[in-house]
Amino acid sequence: MILKKDEKQTLLEVVQKMSHFFWGPTLEQGKNMLQASFWLPFEMVLPWLDSPSAEVFKKIMTTLNNFSTAPGLFDCLEEEYVRLFISDRQGIRAPLYASCYAAAGPGERAPLMGEPALAMQDRFRSKGLSLAGDIGEPPDHLSIELEYLYFLLRKGWNDNNNQLANEASSFAFEIMLPWVMKLQQTLAEVGTAGLFYPLLTTLLCAILQLIGRLNQAL
Repeated sequence: MILKKDEKQTLLEVVQKMSHFFWGPTLEQGKNMLQASFWLPFEMVLPWLDSPSAEVFKKIMTTLNNFSTAPGLFDCLEEEYVRLFISDRQGIRAPLYASCYAAAGPGERAPLMGEPALAMQDRFRSKGLSLAGDIGEPPDHLSIELEYLYFLLRKGWNDNNNQLANEASSFAFEIMLPWVMKLQQTLAEVGTAGLFYPLLTTLLCAILQLIGRLNQAL
């Protein structure tokens, strides 16, 4: 699949917005999410995704239509984000770290700062990058991996560097997609159908698959 310049920019916007989503909601984000223009990049990439993605996106829009004010949306998203990804009576239901999904056995959960986190540190060093000191999250957090993917795509496309663009596709498909699919399955197992972040995770899997297909044109 070969994208035109404006289509590449649209996909970059989608990846960037996805990264912001999984850092957790803010009131400003809630205001933006209630504006139709905010979702335009997602609507533009839908034809490039697998067929169920349109229905998933429709459900996301239906969920948002239940809210008329940004504070109401923010409160709901914050409660959902904390319950799924931060703290729950049963512990963290669905961690946002790749290391937690690296266990060999079914139903097992590996500890933080495992091999995926160390591998991400190596990737950052290889590109002369470093995490900001105030982030306070391991390098295999989903949002950090999405930011790294954004970096590879943007620099690869802007510099006409096929090696970096190809690395972005491989990173999305071979490194991110397997564990994000496990995250998606974990969310399904804890009964979160219809909630915003599980729907978003399903859509993210389709986007990672799309980016993985881009290297076929290089």
